[in-house]
Amino acid sequence: MEANLAEHACHLHRRTDGMTVTETDDLMIADSGIEGDAGTFNIVANACFAPDEVKNRLSLTAFKLRLTGRAFSWRAGPNSADVPFGSVKLTAGQREAAMWSHTADIPVPGLHPDLEIRRVRTPEELADYARILAAGWNPPAVTVVEFYDRVVPSALAEDCPGHYLIGYHHGEPVSAGELFLHAEVAGIYNISTLAAFRRRGFGGAITLAAVDSARAAGYDIVATRASAESEPVYRKLGFRADGWFTEYPVPIVPLEDRGYTTREQLVSLGFEHVHVENDRYDGPQTGVADISGVSHYFVRLNSLFEDGDEFSVWPIDDESLALEQEAWRLYVKAWDAGDQKPARLTELESLLEARRTTPPASARTIFAHWRFDERDARHDANGPTYMMRWR
Repeated sequence: MEANLAEHACHLHRRTDGMTVTETDDLMIADSGIEGDAGTFNIVANACFAPDEVKNRLSLTAFKLRLTGRAFSWRAGPNSADVPFGSVKLTAGQREAAMWSHTADIPVPGLHPDLEIRRVRTPEELADYARILAAGWNPPAVTVVEFYDRVVPSALAEDCPGHYLIGYHHGEPVSAGELFLHAEVAGIYNISTLAAFRRRGFGGAITLAAVDSARAAGYDIVATRASAESEPVYRKLGFRADGWFTEYPVPIVPLEDRGYTTREQLVSLGFEHVHVENDRYDGPQTGVADISGVSHYFVRLNSLFEDGDEFSVWPIDDESLALEQEAWRLYVKAWDAGDQKPARLTELESLLEARRTTPPASARTIFAHWRFDERDARHDANGPTYMMRWR
């Protein structure tokens, strides 16, 4: 069941640009890269740490997640119930019963007179599915709609292990659910019905349709997670409880609370070197930084997030980079000595002004987060005391 949940959490990320999956023998981390997601698609699961490594692995993982600038949800199932989440200040949130059944023990569904259930096959149907799920939040979760809009090709691929079901009431999409086939388990997820259409048996009908699809696919075991409210419904259908799944939210840590981080740690998280800072106001405005190992000019366009900004970037040529680095060293030397700006620095700034601030037609617009490293100064000859991660 935990293996099914973990794969369900990450299989679309693997096939979607801008999303990442980090997997080791003892953990899976799915990062949607979507700003504002509250842990719906940024998920940690399948933790099975060795006893002598639990504290170290837990501490390092929680540390890395908190530095991403995005909220995560750590899903702990029966196999990871003993992980000491409290030692890294993670507090248990929602708890759901781990429920399962043999498909042969679940009744074959009859046709619901007021609900037409079909498998999602088109982008329009997937958009309907997403809107039903998003309506479960108040206000509706825009990140849910954004996620499914981005994963359309993967979700609709013939070899996708996720089968999305949608129920139409007189042509109107009102109920949804998903069957996910992995690890010899047919997992049922995201059973949702619009508020105005609840208590009509639509959710149960979608669930039974999912079980029927699992039977048709040759699966003997079907599993789901149930809240206290829905557990009696699943029991009535033939499911039994066997342990718990507990959510441990990993919240965003405000920038001012993160302190200094070693460059080695930042590099391990994907941050890159900043060569030059030419202007700064509430964070880097213009300068030169590495992006995927290649030096680029950057100009901040606006500040959209607490710690992530939008930049125009374009590669810098070797001559300009050498001149920028010379200018930076002169600036740092004068700053540290409390001296006036040297004439050579004024000359270089005049020469480089247009190159720094005028993006060419080929410039890209991308986002970056920035983090301070451990140097106890504003800057040194090698660059300012922060690094940037681009996406």
